[in-house]
Amino acid sequence: MQFKNVFVPYGGYWSTGFLRWQGNFSSLNAIPFAAEMTVRALKERNLSPNLFDSLYLGISIPQKHAFYGSTWFAGLIGAPDITGPMIAQACATSTRIIANAASEIEIGKNDRSILTVTCDRTSNGPHILYPNPLAPGGRADVENWVWDNFGFDPYAKNPMIQTAENVAKEVGITREEQYL
Repeated sequence: MQFKNVFVPYGGYWSTGFLRWQGNFSSLNAIPFAAEMTVRALKERNLSPNLFDSLYLGISIPQKHAFYGSTWFAGLIGAPDITGPMIAQACATSTRIIANAASEIEIGKNDRSILTVTCDRTSNGPHILYPNPLAPGGRADVENWVWDNFGFDPYAKNPMIQTAENVAKEVGITREEQYL
């Protein structure tokens, strides 16, 4: 789809980059960290958080207090009157939130501007208990959010890394070409 009414100004984007797995930031909560970086980036660009009338927050790894993700983030950046959806789509979260925000602007639902932010932390992902009263003894189903899902895609029936290998094989990309 080609968008006619969507414009991202030069310099209207920023990133912290990717950090080492289990490195110095492995225990940071991604939402306040992303908010801190957003405050800094807005200040460097002389932009007010009041410029935005909506927020799209991308986060695919649950973290403490992520239940309040968008509203919490908005409050932390000084824009407590805006909110919007939280979107998670595994490895495509950032492209999905940009497409959704652009679509909202394109159809005329939004007059001004939308702040799109993605934040995640894969190191030290949560261990989740799902209630299962029908299991023997009412025992809960458990999932290690990061490890279990990186290790097994329930649709493809293989680890995430195997999907990358399959795609490389299908399009004819050699291992040598991947390291260039």
